[in-house]
Amino acid sequence: MHMRVLIRCFRAAGAMAVTLATLACASDATGPDRSEGFSTLVALSAARLDLSRQVALTKWDSRQPVADPPGDPREQEVVAAAAQEAGARGLPGELVTAFFTDQIEASKLVQFALMARWRREGGAPTEPRADLRNELRPALDRLRPRFIDELVATRSLRERPDCRERLTHATARHVDSHGLSPLFAIGLDRGLARVCAE
Repeated sequence: MHMRVLIRCFRAAGAMAVTLATLACASDATGPDRSEGFSTLVALSAARLDLSRQVALTKWDSRQPVADPPGDPREQEVVAAAAQEAGARGLPGELVTAFFTDQIEASKLVQFALMARWRREGGAPTEPRADLRNELRPALDRLRPRFIDELVATRSLRERPDCRERLTHATARHVDSHGLSPLFAIGLDRGLARVCAE
């Protein structure tokens, strides 16, 4: 009985449940790889892009543009909140601002590409939708402290001369193991573009 209920819950929640399950798994990563590699940071970034796909679907349905309208402060507020929270953890403001800006730009890149594809194909996929205001944006906001945790955990790794090589390897491994499309691979690269210290 319990298994049937669980299956029904996952079916009802659709892709949103898969994304949230991915976030839970990423946050449970422990052991040597957490401090020595970028696997959790990459997994969180991939989960954020999956949420971005859900955002694109809701914007498609409501005919909203990908980019926020001029004067909308949401993106700046997201980045400023992250910088303030990370500053209390000893992270440089420049790094955090760059990282969260890149995550937002990666999200928009994926949304623009998906919407362009759906226009060419004559419509978006028919699947359950998540609510932008009550589900997707809170899920995106919950990622913020997890990203900050990982930026703290990878501090010494981000300063190593082989940082880019390690990050590239971790990204490629995630893309291969999860069968991500070229679009989502590019999105990962865009979102993680300024993780390594120059």
